[in-house]
Parts: sequence; structure tokens; C-alpha cells
Amino acid sequence: MQNEPIENDLFATVGKYNTNVKLTPEDKKAGVKILCHEPYAQELYDMYRAAEGSASAISHSKDLQKGHPYWVIAKTISYETEEIYAEEALSSTSVVIPFKEFSGSLESLVNDEESREFVAVIYKSNTHGEYYGSEKRGIALTLRQDLFDHAKNNTWFKVKLLKLIKGGYVALYKDQVECFVPGSHAAANIVHNFSDLLGKEIMVMVDNYDESNDLFILSYKKYVQHSMPQMITEIQFDKEYLGVLTNKPYDFGVFVEIDGYYTGLIHKSEFEDYQTIQNTMKTGDTIPVYVKDVTVKKSQYRIVLTLSQDQINDEKVQWQELRNRTENKSFPYQVNARKNSISIDIDGDNFEVSLKRKDLEKNLNRYPKVRVYQVDPINKRLNFEFVED
Repeated sequence: MQNEPIENDLFATVGKYNTNVKLTPEDKKAGVKILCHEPYAQELYDMYRAAEGSASAISHSKDLQKGHPYWVIAKTISYETEEIYAEEALSSTSVVIPFKEFSGSLESLVNDEESREFVAVIYKSNTHGEYYGSEKRGIALTLRQDLFDHAKNNTWFKVKLLKLIKGGYVALYKDQVECFVPGSHAAANIVHNFSDLLGKEIMVMVDNYDESNDLFILSYKKYVQHSMPQMITEIQFDKEYLGVLTNKPYDFGVFVEIDGYYTGLIHKSEFEDYQTIQNTMKTGDTIPVYVKDVTVKKSQYRIVLTLSQDQINDEKVQWQELRNRTENKSFPYQVNARKNSISIDIDGDNFEVSLKRKDLEKNLNRYPKVRVYQVDPINKRLNFEFVED
């Protein structure tokens, strides 16, 4: 049943498989999965089942419907007419795929048998009963399912901002599916110049799906919110950042965005004459800053910024130095079985790490070194793996 049409829409389920189709007991036992989410999914399934007993059940051309996706098999290529002549996989109905409606390699159709079977959407038929299909539109349908999966699983992905329209941007997902990014959700804070983002790729998450317009609404802000626990470890405590004011100065300090992602606060006490700052600085102005500290409370991260490198939290400085000295490097270690720990020799300094006994016993006699692949100054954690050398 994997050769069935695969167009999906937002109905009772938005997952990869349509669980609303009533399967026969035999297919349930065999673990058959239905990819199609369209209203005709049940009817199509029933037709496929009927076809197993009668080849003529859906063998007529009239069964191919405009706007519907079908699995087709490429048979011949005409460079003279610039068309691919294919057959619908089940009924053998002829389908013509113009070169301009095919995104793949023509050479692969000749040399790779697996590439000859693909999804095409029927978009027109002529008076001679010929059907025309588009492989490009078929890809767009499968990518729409990707977006539904992203929405269901709260995962992020990359899009390209193509053009400005009223209220925001038209964004393109994998060069195929047009989506919408509201202007207020295209950056971590305020977008100061909307034209600056045109042509750029940004990470986003699905914020909503407009069923009436068949349009995915995407958000960079949602991506920042959900990815922060992972991305916060990338902050550097020995780096000077160029901060951008997100608002005019408040009575207590200034909110600043760094790297187009993180937002932190410079307390007013950092400035010699904060009254002048309030009177002169405005949204969009830039200022060099350092990350002074990062604290975590109930999974919420608070980034404190400073104007002076000397004001950075001493403990964070030490962890940053450890990161600079060890990350992506390998070191010998000694075992303390009594404490279920190992002591890593880092340039003459010992760094003790506790392990679960099973992990210690599993790796003890196999690997002479550990490779540090991440040092996390925020959570004060060193992550490593045992290696051969």
C-alpha cells in the first residue's frame, strides 16, 4: 500500500499516517500504513483493495482526477517534445510529464530504475484524453507533510525569506512550499529594517496552519523560545558582542540583543551617566557588550550583560577557560573506582567527573583516553566520550 497517493491535509490527524482509514483485518494484521490524508483516502484504499481481485477496478482514464497525486512510472523520454511519458502505477493510464514540471535528473530516469517511479499531481487533460502531471507539485505535497510533522513534533527547520508582503514575508521551504512569516515573528525582537532580511535563511517553527488558505504560519521567535535550552550553551564569556538595543532605555536599564538571537539586560549601574543614555540612545542603536552571567530559574534563562570584561562572573570565566583548553581535544585519565569517577589530566590540572558504575566498567579497559566534546559553563558540566587515542 506504499504506492498510494500521498497528498495530506490537516484533518483529524497531522502525523505521517492517516489513522482514520478503516483497514481490512488482513491489512491491520500486516501493519499496512496509509499516507494519504485527503477526503478521498478511504475510497482510494477501497479501490486499491478491489484492484487486487480485479485489474479493471480502477483501470479507466476517467479515474485520474485533476489536482490529485498519483504514483507514476516513467517509460520513455522525448527530447524532441521535452516530455516524459509515464503511466499511473496502478491503472497504467498514460500521464505526460513536461520537462518543466520535473525537478529531477533526466539522466537518472535512464540509469536508475528506482528513480523512474515518483509522485505526480494531475493538473490538466486535453480533448484527446491525455493527462498531464507535475512531479514538482508532487514534491510540494510531500514537503507539506514534512511541515505537518514539524508542527506536530515542535521541531525547527530552515526557510528562505523571498519577498515582503503586507504583514510580513513570503518564505520558501526547501525551494518548494511557500509559507508566511509575520513581520513581528521574523526576528528575536523588533525588525529594524525589513529589507535587510530578504534573501536570508532563518530557522523557524510552525506557529499555526491557516486551513482556509492552506498556508503555514512560521515563527523565528518560537524557534528561539524552544531552542534556547540547547543554544544557551553556545554563549561565550570571553567574547565582545555587538549588541543592538531592542527598546529605548528603561528606568532600570537597557535590553540588548546579541547574535540576532539572545536578549540580555545591561543594568543602569553599568553606565557612568545613565541619564544621558536615556536621553540619547534609542531602539536599533548598537553598543559593545560582554556576557556577565547567565542564570536559570524554572527553565527560564536570564542573561546579564556588562560593558566591562572585568565584571564577568569569575566562575563563568574559569569554565570558559576550561572550554577553550579542552573542547574537541583528547586527554588521558585515571580511575577512582571507590568514587565511581575518573580524573582527567588537563595540562597538569585534574578534573574529576563522576560516572555511573556501569559506564565506568563498560569503558574502563577499552579506551585509554577521553575526548571532551562540550564544556557547558552555564550548567557547569563537562561532556566527554571514551576514545582510542
